[in-house]
Amino acid sequence: MINLYEDQEEFVQNLRNALSTGHKSILGVASPAFGKTVVAAYIAKSAMQKNDMGSWFLVHRKNLLRQTSKSFWAAKIEHGLITSGKARSTLPVQVGTIGTVFSRLSVLKPPKIMFIDEAHLSKGTMFEAVIEWGKSHGCIIIGLTGTPERLDGKPLDAFEIMIEAKSTQWLISQGRLSDYDLYSTGGQLDLSGVKNSGGDYNREQLAVAMDSKGIVGDVVSHWIKLAKGMRTVCYCVNVKHSKHTAQHFNDAGIPAVHVDAETTEAELKDACMGLATGRYLILCNCELVIEGFDLSSQVGMDVTLECCILLRPTKSVARYLQMVFRALRKKPLAAIILDHSGCAMRHGLPDDDREWSLAGREKGSKKKAADDEVKVKQCMSCYAVFRPGPTECPHCGAPITGGQRELEIIEGELQKVDKLAIRKQQRQEQGQARTLADLVGLGMRRGMGRPAEWAAITFAARTGKKPDGATFELARKELKRLNEVGK
Repeated sequence: MINLYEDQEEFVQNLRNALSTGHKSILGVASPAFGKTVVAAYIAKSAMQKNDMGSWFLVHRKNLLRQTSKSFWAAKIEHGLITSGKARSTLPVQVGTIGTVFSRLSVLKPPKIMFIDEAHLSKGTMFEAVIEWGKSHGCIIIGLTGTPERLDGKPLDAFEIMIEAKSTQWLISQGRLSDYDLYSTGGQLDLSGVKNSGGDYNREQLAVAMDSKGIVGDVVSHWIKLAKGMRTVCYCVNVKHSKHTAQHFNDAGIPAVHVDAETTEAELKDACMGLATGRYLILCNCELVIEGFDLSSQVGMDVTLECCILLRPTKSVARYLQMVFRALRKKPLAAIILDHSGCAMRHGLPDDDREWSLAGREKGSKKKAADDEVKVKQCMSCYAVFRPGPTECPHCGAPITGGQRELEIIEGELQKVDKLAIRKQQRQEQGQARTLADLVGLGMRRGMGRPAEWAAITFAARTGKKPDGATFELARKELKRLNEVGK
């Protein structure tokens, strides 16, 4: 028996409603740590019990395969594994890796339901081939992700419809996710010489920039001051950077361990168990402990990450959220996020409301090409962080002088982000946006993917109505006008 929370039951029902209206490929969007694997297990078990329907749950990494398999066994779901080194099983439920399924498409019997984990990766060659194979054989495709946006901004057109669960902010307010204290820089590192690669910073050039220009503040001293003794995951630029960071902690007498894609299964198990038991306090990694990683599932103990250190700047809001949410799984105390890379100053708070779309990111002037634009400002009197716009600090009333802060800051103290001040400022901004045009402009300043649609929905909601086609059209015209003015 799998017991779901009410919001998880609502999410399942919304997925079923989409199926009942004829949709066969659905993207289910829910905050990291919402319990997407539990929901999938519930659906798979229900389908198997009612109709003997087969279900697959496919992941893209072997460490996630082991983690998912443990979750299915905990739910008493007997299943086989589709992965290298394992013989084929005839059980109706299977947990597998995308790569192995891709290599065996010619010999596999398709299931009735195919879950695609971390479905924001679905434009990859193997993902696309597996999904199209499933569609051609009549499978119901349910993609699951907490961040439905690709690094390159391409549309997630493998899916017909998007279904969203309760917001991150709601989950925190209900105690389903941990609250957090965020300490960030007062600006961004100068990465003007680092080129783009696949929608994000070129990793090799970024690593050189980090080594040559440094990271804001001293990582070890800030951890000792703000998060001493907490189970911590540290995100680094590349393997070399991760190893150096782990050594830096070890030299200070703080037990740390490094893991990467080349880490063996035994080494990863030892690292995770060591972190869970306190033998290690810091887990440094490069691109491994991001999507879907759950420490408690990895070690079979009720433990969670408590602190997250960001040493890896990114242009991707999806990657930023995937990193910080590893520390937001439910626990008694607030998580600590130490942002030494300026990610929060670029992308906002982890639980900000965000506009997602299957259509991907708009190109050109419709989504301001200034990826390096700072989207929050910081008061130099009380260090509160808030959205650009006001002439005085919404927290302490101090005047905001000058323009943007200098972006290249090499040494300094991380400052605590005042979330209440930011929320207050957001409410004030939205309240002051009286007209539809005002709301479109506000949506653009907040960097929303679809500011016209958000403005139309928000404007109509003030009268308790749903927006009509005319309202959407007026909002789109205003968006076009503002884009023309901004050229």
